[in-house]
Amino acid sequence: SSMAFHEGRVRLSGGSECQGEGEIYFRQDWRRVLLDSWSLSEASVLCRQLGCGSVLNYRSSPSTTEHKHMCVTGFSCSGSEAHLGNCSSAQPVNCSSGEQLYVTCS
Repeated sequence: SSMAFHEGRVRLSGGSECQGEGEIYFRQDWRRVLLDSWSLSEASVLCRQLGCGSVLNYRSSPSTTEHKHMCVTGFSCSGSEAHLGNCSSAQPVNCSSGEQLYVTCS
């Protein structure tokens, strides 16, 4: 189905194709990724999935989404995965519970 195709897709918004706030299509909606469970391993997978080379840096986003949208946290990757969806499963959380992720890929 088209829904299954979209599940696990990632994008960076608010910057360029390879820089911006990390978002993942999770449980039928685009959700911002929170910084708390994030490391270089997850960032490497995100940049790889986007076809954007390697990670230059990741940090707390300067702009935050309205809290009516759920965010997502809990990704745990080894760093070699092709897609964030291959990493251990994430959980939806309220966006006000943490800082949101901003990633810059090469």
